[in-house]
Amino acid sequence: MSVSEHQRRIEEVIRKIEGRRSSYGPVLVQSAIMKHEGVWKNIVTKFLPLHVSETHIHKKKMDYGNFAIIEDVISLDDLIQSIKNLPENASSTIKLAEYQVQVHEGTLRDGYKYDSGTNFLNVGWFFERYNYDSRHRSYPSDPLVSPDLPLFPDGRTAIETLLGIDLERYSDLYGIVICLPNYGAKIAEVHIGSKEIGLKVQTRDESIIDLVAKVFCQRGKEIKQDAMEFVEETRSVLVGFKPDSFHIALISKASGEILDTRRYYSGWELPKGVVIDIPEYEIRELIRRGETETVEFKEDIGKPEEFAETAVAFANGKGGIILLGVDDHANIVGLAERDYEDTITKILRSHCEPPVEYRTDKRQLDEKSIIVLRVEEGKDKPYTVRDKGPYVRANATDRVATRYELDEFYRAKQSGYRPYY
Repeated sequence: MSVSEHQRRIEEVIRKIEGRRSSYGPVLVQSAIMKHEGVWKNIVTKFLPLHVSETHIHKKKMDYGNFAIIEDVISLDDLIQSIKNLPENASSTIKLAEYQVQVHEGTLRDGYKYDSGTNFLNVGWFFERYNYDSRHRSYPSDPLVSPDLPLFPDGRTAIETLLGIDLERYSDLYGIVICLPNYGAKIAEVHIGSKEIGLKVQTRDESIIDLVAKVFCQRGKEIKQDAMEFVEETRSVLVGFKPDSFHIALISKASGEILDTRRYYSGWELPKGVVIDIPEYEIRELIRRGETETVEFKEDIGKPEEFAETAVAFANGKGGIILLGVDDHANIVGLAERDYEDTITKILRSHCEPPVEYRTDKRQLDEKSIIVLRVEEGKDKPYTVRDKGPYVRANATDRVATRYELDEFYRAKQSGYRPYY
């Protein structure tokens, strides 16, 4: 009797799990389930083996009667057994926390690969995704109300908020999702300079000296290919031009296995962990041009609320740069020697909702210290200053967003279109 494609996939997944047993520890299980005619049915369940060094002890259960969100931790052997029990031509029951949950017949499908720079499914490492499709594709459309639990307008919103899974955007996630990370090493940051490209890596199971990064860079018809070997976590290679695109693969020299990748094209939104370094002449040009919709001068941090207003306004727009140590007249006055980065972090974490994404870079101009703070365009607009409201950028000033602008932000969340203010 021939082995089905479904069964071959199951065997493949189990082989990969067994091959990484020394790296994998407990398995995080996150599920959304729904009761129909007295039977609990699976909507979406994500299995994610954690690294052996991680201890994820937090468990939660939010049961609204006919709908529940649960988070549990199981052993690697329990995961393997659950995978073996996935039915191909019949329904079966799996145990999720204390719930007996019906899983409909389906097919296990492989293996998209995602680099560590993607926010998809909140893995944070290079991983392969396997899907077990489900015919059960529904969730409560009525509000979820309970005296002891948060209110949600419907099941889809609860799943996206609590599990980070957007079923409206990714309908192929219905069913069971198995994420298999590679915890060897990952690309933490890529720096694009005017003539070089730099890499910062983070290791877990691989030794730093056993890593090699293969690099392909291109600008027009110019192409540069090189390799980086590491003795410490950062390394750079001279390209000779500022690339319009690049492709990087981080590889284990011992096994030849790809541990992580990163790609970038100039037309793309800047991926997480990719930073375009600003050379000194460009910083001086920014100062010469003065404050704009995307550039703000600050002699010092000043009042925390006003500092947060500018950061929020940039996050609600196209992003922007705050130059600390430059006064309103474009004079480089410099900063005193103290821990500005820590102060900036505390201000932006305590005053901005949701937290804005930013990066600080210490520089020296005319023998004076300045900080180039780059605020990324936000992906969860509108951003607000706590107790003050949402701010936007108008010319070179920050102001409170109008009702019309707020409506545009919320409309954009529904449509996927992003307005710029």
